[in-house]
Amino acid sequence: ALTAAPARVRALDRRPARGSASALRALPAELPAPSVVAEVADGLEGGIQFIYLGSLLAILGFAGFIIVRQVLIRRELDASAKAMGERIRAGDATAEEYFEMGSIMLRKKVYTQAVRNLKLAAEMWQGDQEDLAQIHNALGYGYLETEKLDASVAEFKKAVELQPGYVTAWNNLGDALERLNDRKGAMAAYEESLVLAPGNQVAANRLEQIKTRLSRLNQL
Repeated sequence: ALTAAPARVRALDRRPARGSASALRALPAELPAPSVVAEVADGLEGGIQFIYLGSLLAILGFAGFIIVRQVLIRRELDASAKAMGERIRAGDATAEEYFEMGSIMLRKKVYTQAVRNLKLAAEMWQGDQEDLAQIHNALGYGYLETEKLDASVAEFKKAVELQPGYVTAWNNLGDALERLNDRKGAMAAYEESLVLAPGNQVAANRLEQIKTRLSRLNQL
């Protein structure tokens, strides 16, 4: 009888305690290993780094393209200016060549030389009046960039007189008059520009800003 007792005890030990089966079922079959979690985290971090690196490379690539393009344009302008300058120094340049030289100097932002060549082009011009209007507009822009506002207004007015439908010249005239604090004159120029080109956002925005400013000053 003494030896049979331990067997009954072992049989009782194999019976699960009340509620233990449900507790076991509530546990996951297998917990993820810490190394798996670390790998997932590393993968996410690597993806973010890849996106950031890709964006950075795209920005740098675009910036490099712009810089290279500007360098090429500058070289092209320099070559054109050199060739045109040689013809002008030879003393047999035409009005068209002076105009071209003046336009190149405007693009290079060498405004003093641009004005000098454009003045010669206007004096020598014997072609169409519409083309002459472009010369006066370019000359007015050269004066505008050198702060010779009265001269720029005079040139822009000549441009629109020669070519009344010249929207760019009307815009430039409005800009020059605005810089001279002639807001009413600038408004008239911008309004004329909008009559010719209703979708002209430059004139529309400038006109709205002038009207807002004058309204605040009770001068409208």
